[in-house]
Amino acid sequence: MGKLFLHELNRMQRISDKKFIIVGEGKIGKILNDFLALDENDYRIEAFLVDDGFRKQKSYRNLPVYEMTEFLQKENTEDYIFLNTVTSRDSGNYKEELVRKGIKNILDFNDADMALEMASEYWLKYFESKDIETSDEILKIGKFTFPNPFLDTVAKDVRYAFLTDVKDLVIPVWMGDYGSCEEGPYETEHVRIDSGDVVLDCGANIGISTANAIARNCEKVYSIEPVLNDSLLKCQKLFGERMSLHLLALSNYKGTADIYINPDASNDNSIYYIQNTLKERKTVDITTIDDFCRDEKIGKVDYIKLYIDDPECRMLLGAKETIIQHSPKIAIFPSLPHNVNALKQKLESIIESFNADYIVRYAWNKMFAYISTV
Repeated sequence: MGKLFLHELNRMQRISDKKFIIVGEGKIGKILNDFLALDENDYRIEAFLVDDGFRKQKSYRNLPVYEMTEFLQKENTEDYIFLNTVTSRDSGNYKEELVRKGIKNILDFNDADMALEMASEYWLKYFESKDIETSDEILKIGKFTFPNPFLDTVAKDVRYAFLTDVKDLVIPVWMGDYGSCEEGPYETEHVRIDSGDVVLDCGANIGISTANAIARNCEKVYSIEPVLNDSLLKCQKLFGERMSLHLLALSNYKGTADIYINPDASNDNSIYYIQNTLKERKTVDITTIDDFCRDEKIGKVDYIKLYIDDPECRMLLGAKETIIQHSPKIAIFPSLPHNVNALKQKLESIIESFNADYIVRYAWNKMFAYISTV
């Protein structure tokens, strides 16, 4: 499938002097750009293009990211071929919308299987260049050990999650390579897991942050994730009693909630931000971090990692007592496609209301909070 796409891309480049624009700056758009950089053909990728209000960064790998109105005001769309990687909206309707705006030379690249194929090839080549073995049951990168996501038996949603998160959560931490880093790891100089820490991995997904905590020699990590996947089960077997797995969603109340699931990518699942790719729905148990710590009789909490895609910040609000009592290091990924600055401001305000001594800092796209011991 990926080879057919490349064949069409090569054909269009041969018969045309047009340059390429990648529509969408999400995971698939970046996979496409990174993969094409490996190819011997010199693809003329000029920029990324996003809808107004959806730009998360001004550039990616030295390519500018333009908002739609900005681009249309300064460029002649006839000069470009547009590679559509948007999956959050219906492809047919979105293409019609692009055409109405004057964008007509459109080639779709929003198939998850195609993206998975390209991402797999990219990272296999990367690890091979670093002499990292990718055929064993366990993937080992420095002290980091993890159920190998490259094996043929691994589910597609798990492999996709690993291949799109590895550049931020693994490579910078264990190889010191920030060349592919975009959203960043869940650690900085002041906020990182130390030996003996008790860790809450809130939104464990396939277990990468849990594996990072184990590799940092934590005392115990509580991996909290509402939707079970094979990778978490393998992590539990691999890490034994140092990992405690809990199938729960987190908010500011106890009860149940519907979570929406992307069968192709487990790191897209969400209760709050519902997009086109979330095709399945499941009812899950939900609790607060405060109630969880009481129920599990957790005596200390040193580090909390949170993935928050809720404008109301309900997961953080449900951790008030835990944060006041234990003053843990906090690492947050505030993940929204738009209005992310408003989300950051609200998160800051909540943390400071819990304890005014917290220092809040940003690195990459992550938020970090800690209390200075100096």
